[in-house]
Amino acid sequence: PQLRVPGLENVWAAGDSASVPDLTKPAEDGQRPPTPPTAQHAQRHGAALARNVAASFGVGQARAYRHKDLGLVADLGGKDAVARPLGIKLSGRLAKIVARGYHLYALPSMSNRARVGTDWLLSAVLSGQSVQLSAVSPEDAAMAAAQRTRVFSEG
Repeated sequence: PQLRVPGLENVWAAGDSASVPDLTKPAEDGQRPPTPPTAQHAQRHGAALARNVAASFGVGQARAYRHKDLGLVADLGGKDAVARPLGIKLSGRLAKIVARGYHLYALPSMSNRARVGTDWLLSAVLSGQSVQLSAVSPEDAAMAAAQRTRVFSEG
């Protein structure tokens, strides 16, 4: 619960690599389920871990990780998405709008939001960029094709 790795002194874990018990859920068979491996939890794990490591040095007090679930959003590509903001289940275009809105909000600066929003808008109305790997044919991506160039050298 305090993000310490059991059995190892002064070792902590957070984010997708950590199995942090979800103290907001009831225990099943004596164990609480882990928090989901989402960005929401990874970011909060980081803040809790920093606080608890500082406490191990005598700065502040260590606390168990608890959270208030704000829901989830997942952009599935194309026109598909799922979202559960504040417990309301959404799918399809409305979920896509909510997911994209949340992801724009989560970016650290207005300039980043403008760049990403503009890119999404341009991607919606223009064809894909020629530098995208999906635009390269499998034949051109083969090792044999690379060996016919001056870029590739054996040895």
